Amino acid sequence: MEFTMREHIFMTKGCPIHYWEGGVEIAPWVVFLHGACVDHHSFDPILPVIAEKFRVLAWDARGHGSPQPMGEPFTVPLAVEDLVALLDLLSIRQAVIIGHSNGTYIAQELAFRHPERVKALVISDGTCITWTHSVFENLLITISPALLNLYPYETLKKASISYVSSKKEIQDYTYEAYSNLAKKDFIAIWKGVTLCLHAEPDYFITKPMLLMHGDDDTMGDIKKIAPLWAAREPNCQYEVIPNAKHFAILDNPEFFNKTLLGFLAKLQA
Repeated sequence: MEFTMREHIFMTKGCPIHYWEGGVEIAPWVVFLHGACVDHHSFDPILPVIAEKFRVLAWDARGHGSPQPMGEPFTVPLAVEDLVALLDLLSIRQAVIIGHSNGTYIAQELAFRHPERVKALVISDGTCITWTHSVFENLLITISPALLNLYPYETLKKASISYVSSKKEIQDYTYEAYSNLAKKDFIAIWKGVTLCLHAEPDYFITKPMLLMHGDDDTMGDIKKIAPLWAAREPNCQYEVIPNAKHFAILDNPEFFNKTLLGFLAKLQA
């Protein structure tokens, strides 16, 4: 039987947020948060598998995919407010939160601000937003929106997709998702992402956590700090996704699904 999800729209702070829900009606909620400048289709190979045992929720975040106009400019804290509003709308008291790339930053900020709403975190291909990053790394992040603005949009899009995956179909999806955005919105979203880091040396994520990244993810410092981050957290399972770049959930969905289902099963035990 073909897997389908029900699409809905809710308005918040000047933006129509599109979201999709499905799966087992009485099962625990699992929420999926996509990365910057793409959309919920990032999880197309994941959602049908998880929906066989759980209630699933995915969205197009403010300014991404369907939600137009953006309304207030995208920031990670604002995305957290949007997400809390959506959880409240659906009477979801607590859920497993799964993020990819920028979606992991929204997930982490939700856990930081509203830990009571998070049953567990799944982080795929994202850095730690509360890590004390180097001065050089912080400088690069800060100036990156201005640097990106110097490039023609076509050049920027084509250069970016080589980092996400080596597979043409995944590069094509990413390019099409980027092309749904005007350049000014692409830059605005990226600027919102760069502002999300806040060093919290004494902070730990107390929730069960699954931390993953592609074995060939060269985006930022994700791969470098992941094992150190995993060692710092008191309840973290760390996995490296083989044969995968930054879009590891699409590069190797079989490994991701198997690992995720095992993690979710342990939560239910």
